[in-house]
Amino acid sequence: MELQTIGQAAKANGVSIRMLRYYEEVGLIESRRKGDGAYRVYDENALLKIRQIIVLRKLRVPVKQIVEILNNPDAAVIIDIFKQNIDELDDEITTLSIVKSMLSQFVEKLLEATQIKLALDFMSDEAVLSIIETLSFTKNHKKENFTMDDLMSASDNLAKMKEKHVRVVYIPPMTVATTYEPWNNGPDDALVARVEKFIKDVDLFKIKPDFKYYGFGDRRGGKHAYVFMMSIPDDLEVPEKFEKIIFAGGLYAAYTSHPLDFDDTDVTKNWAKNSEDYEWENRHMQLEEFFNPFNAYGLRKIYDLEYATFLLPIKQIIPIPS
Repeated sequence: MELQTIGQAAKANGVSIRMLRYYEEVGLIESRRKGDGAYRVYDENALLKIRQIIVLRKLRVPVKQIVEILNNPDAAVIIDIFKQNIDELDDEITTLSIVKSMLSQFVEKLLEATQIKLALDFMSDEAVLSIIETLSFTKNHKKENFTMDDLMSASDNLAKMKEKHVRVVYIPPMTVATTYEPWNNGPDDALVARVEKFIKDVDLFKIKPDFKYYGFGDRRGGKHAYVFMMSIPDDLEVPEKFEKIIFAGGLYAAYTSHPLDFDDTDVTKNWAKNSEDYEWENRHMQLEEFFNPFNAYGLRKIYDLEYATFLLPIKQIIPIPS
């Protein structure tokens, strides 16, 4: 099999280039350098691992567990991980069954109420508790044969469910320090190192312990670039290669990806596309808000973060009077 570039591998497997970079960062796959290190390529073994990773992610196996699975030849360990996830899914299914059953019984009771007052009385009545106490559930396990198409379809349905967890948030204006490098499907090592040095040199954890930390793609100097942006005290002077500006803030559609999956960047975009009340306002590209920056710059690298919130700039749709 011919070597594939990172772009070819991403396209062939239906994942983003950033996701493949992330898999490298956490040690799941390895790439070679072709043309004196000009760009990454993947051999047959790496491509096989990519396919394995994708199947496991479709099965909702967290990246941390995938690392353990692919780096551990002991079948007993892998089986134990799968059984643990099955138990968690059983708990989730049982919980959803409880909610569904409760709602169904509430509907039945409310349909019996002929007046609004009776319905309100019911919601404050001990009948609610009695319904919950009488619920009983059993776990029915059914053996079925599933195809890859079934798996992909289920994964697509789960992706649609994620859109229900998108919320609208307001980010207030703030003084920020920004720095950037040409776009490379995310921050490169030099950019990350520069930000890390800045945070440590100014002791940002001490002078602004509540600082916010974002990354996003934008255009700088007529070229695509990846930008880091950190909130700072208003009177702080910034060093060379940093710019101090006022970030205007505004409305954003927010989705928290946990465990962190860069493919989730499309969740807010799809939500905005289908929303009747909001639309994407192209002030800039989507922000990535990374939580607990101390872990990122005090203990670990940026891509070792366990979760992040993707923030899409939006504006409210104002109906035109007829």
